[in-house]
Amino acid sequence: MSPFRRSRKQDPEAEPLEGDDSPEGRKLKRKFLERLRGRIDRYRELGKQRRERLEDKIQRREGRGDTPPETAYPSSYEAVPGTSRPVLSGADYLELEGLIGYTIKHRAYFLQALTHRSYLQFVPNPDLKSNERLEFLGDAVLNLVIAEYLYREFQALPEGELTKLRSRLVSGAALVQHAHDIKLEKFLLLSNSAANALRRGSATLLADAYEAVIAAIYLDGGADAARDFIYRNIITHTRRDELMLSDTNYKSMLLEYVQARKIPSPRYVTVNEDGPNHNRTFSVEVLIENVSTGAGAGKSKKEAEQSAAKEALKRFGVLTEEGEPNVDINDEDMR
Repeated sequence: MSPFRRSRKQDPEAEPLEGDDSPEGRKLKRKFLERLRGRIDRYRELGKQRRERLEDKIQRREGRGDTPPETAYPSSYEAVPGTSRPVLSGADYLELEGLIGYTIKHRAYFLQALTHRSYLQFVPNPDLKSNERLEFLGDAVLNLVIAEYLYREFQALPEGELTKLRSRLVSGAALVQHAHDIKLEKFLLLSNSAANALRRGSATLLADAYEAVIAAIYLDGGADAARDFIYRNIITHTRRDELMLSDTNYKSMLLEYVQARKIPSPRYVTVNEDGPNHNRTFSVEVLIENVSTGAGAGKSKKEAEQSAAKEALKRFGVLTEEGEPNVDINDEDMR
């Protein structure tokens, strides 16, 4: 016997050697096949038990009407009394995919994202959940993606200004407009009263559903899919100059303009204060490299500084004389 061949007595579980026709080899083969058949029979029995448990679970669920969300409604997709629309059909999901620019893999995420809590009062199905938890997740995903974009895009702005820009991009009013852009209200599962409130202008639930859809995309397709959706539907729809000029934020725009050119930051100097304490007027000049580049007045120092920054932006050609963004200045010029 070869010194490299292990004794079967030392390893009783070892497979028999191929081509070993000795009495010991045939005996080992029989034992090996018996063990193999025993394992197969055991696996079959475990599989049978699992199937029986699953069938029993399905029967109990059907017995109490506890069916999966997408089968808990009439096959004709008729609206449940008290609700604004029928459950989403296959055609609805296809239309939604076209509007959001994303191919849905698991519809359950989007069914939940579009279900308002008012709808559950009329559809007592324990497997159907409202979109409130998804809204929570979607809000976090949205804020992260927007913060990352602003951090990379506006490298000269301090934390406070970045926070202001993010607030504008993720405000309820902005999300409602984005929701209208993809006709999200058409797919919402609402009670009749909630639908009436939406038509009267109560748009909070629409903004919430938009965040829930972001969460559904995140769970269904991952972080990259959610980021693509946010860039495509929010960030690219917001012009850079309009974002910077929101709420007359001329100081932020001027700060980025000069720092992108490696010019020292603007310095605002109050040159005069007129009027009584309850009705004062402030005059401010903005200095860049110790040169006055704009002046303004206002009822507060902040207002005067904004006015001075606006005049400086006009001088640099970033704004027209009417105070509108100069269309001849592109994003590269702004940096």
